Amino acid sequence: MKKSTSAYRINIKRPVYAEVTSDTGEGTSYGEVKSLGEAQQAQITASVASGQLHGDGAIVDSSAIMTGLSLVLSTTKVPIEAQVDIYNYKVTDGVVQVKAGVKPKYIAVGYEVEQTDGSSELVWLLKGRPQPLNSDVKQSEGNINYSTDSITIDFVRRKSDNMLKFFADGSNPELTKAQADAWFNEGPSKPVSANKEVMNENNQSETDRPDTDTTE
Repeated sequence: MKKSTSAYRINIKRPVYAEVTSDTGEGTSYGEVKSLGEAQQAQITASVASGQLHGDGAIVDSSAIMTGLSLVLSTTKVPIEAQVDIYNYKVTDGVVQVKAGVKPKYIAVGYEVEQTDGSSELVWLLKGRPQPLNSDVKQSEGNINYSTDSITIDFVRRKSDNMLKFFADGSNPELTKAQADAWFNEGPSKPVSANKEVMNENNQSETDRPDTDTTE
């Protein structure tokens, strides 16, 4: 991989999600990409299986394998329509009804992290089931105190390919502008290809090419 330019993360924005509509050995499909509001913070923690081998009174080998990821995403406010969609809540005349025992959907979560050189890191976490939404609501005393939401999502590997996460860094020259522009256009069934525009142009050329009759 080519060497990246020096850049540091300074701001998270554009949190989005997409429902996992299917995940089998044949592939993983996603629904429409939708907003999760305005991001404040994202913290990712790896779930790890580890072990050590002792011999002759010392550690002679050790292993640590990532088995999953946990995301805590803080936002200004998760849109009510996103809550209804993700958690399968029932709505009657604009009133959301939260029932115990209702299982939320599997979703992918993506976001963008701005960097000091003007580029961005781009992230997709591929298949996770959210825990119930947490809200921090405060009273205003003299000054205005804004309230916020946070959501914890436990991500597991996909059945189709064992993948947990896709991410890319705009400070690395291998990531093209076309890839960055298309990152959140659709769910992350596959990594965004650097050749996507070229492939589309080639397909269009094939479509536009007139048929040639080779029969005699």
